Amino acid sequence: MPAGVENHIALLIFANTPEAEQQRKAVGSSLEVFEALTERTLVLAKQLKLPYYHITEKEQVGDTFGERYINAMKKIFSLGYDGIITIGNDSPSLKISHLKAAINDLRTGNAVLGPSLDGGFYLLAISRNAFLEDRFLRISWNSSAVFGQMLGALRSAGQEVHILNPLVDLDVPSDIALAINDLINIPFGIYKLLLPFYRQCKTILYAPTQRIPAQPDPYILNRGSPACFI
Repeated sequence: MPAGVENHIALLIFANTPEAEQQRKAVGSSLEVFEALTERTLVLAKQLKLPYYHITEKEQVGDTFGERYINAMKKIFSLGYDGIITIGNDSPSLKISHLKAAINDLRTGNAVLGPSLDGGFYLLAISRNAFLEDRFLRISWNSSAVFGQMLGALRSAGQEVHILNPLVDLDVPSDIALAINDLINIPFGIYKLLLPFYRQCKTILYAPTQRIPAQPDPYILNRGSPACFI
């Protein structure tokens, strides 16, 4: 993708509404937490000065997460964009620098992946010719293998892939503990919202090297709010 074509890149925010997540999980203060996360994500989108699309459960099409996610990307590409950057609303450490790095790599023809600590990813940036619909549909989306499989799919298609630094996605209770411990990188307002929620949960603390689960976790990569252990 030649330099100077930023207007041909769109940002896709693939994330359910906070209200939908509260209804689905019915977890204490999760509505307020995800309202704040969504608001911050939209602020980052506006700062990036790219066309952006927030596709929630109201617009998503498909029976599985993978189908809904891929159909959302397909919809944006159908609008004529040459590149897409996709993010969710559940990565409190996401910064404008991650998004700008993705733009720079797309301009040079590279794909970009931002791995999350659960084996998924918080950011994907690809050009139109790297949108491998059939291959992406075969990814084991509700598992800790998502990042590795996406990376393999892109590289097998001849894509150079720039890998960003790992970040925490808020998908399960232990993610809240990791976010709390990452105070230096998350907005203090979100930290204050997470702290009492963290205290309500019987959270098990994992070292980063132990975070990736051995078995598929149904909550991984669902862009949903964390639920307390019962």
